[in-house]
Amino acid sequence: MKEFVIVPDIKAEIKFFWNIFLKDVAVLGLVIFATMLLLQLFPEEQSKQQYIFMGLGFILAIYLDLRPRTNPGKRNYEVIWMLLLNRQPKLFKSYGYYEFDKRK
Repeated sequence: MKEFVIVPDIKAEIKFFWNIFLKDVAVLGLVIFATMLLLQLFPEEQSKQQYIFMGLGFILAIYLDLRPRTNPGKRNYEVIWMLLLNRQPKLFKSYGYYEFDKRK
């Protein structure tokens, strides 16, 4: 008879080993894939810049996958995604430059 494991919650992450999750591998793969695609835009004589770009792309991939200290439940790419998409522009009021000018 097969044994089925019941996860403690619905949004449980798939863990490979240690603290490496499927989501981590997917984000690393996507960022590195995008870096390799953009790397083709460099001319052949700029090989030094290509290596620097690859290094920066790898560092960006690792940074996006880290969990911030202030919000350990989310990863950096999730926080950036929430900041970009969940803006509520009705909560912010734009003031004119001269609205608080006391020289009037």
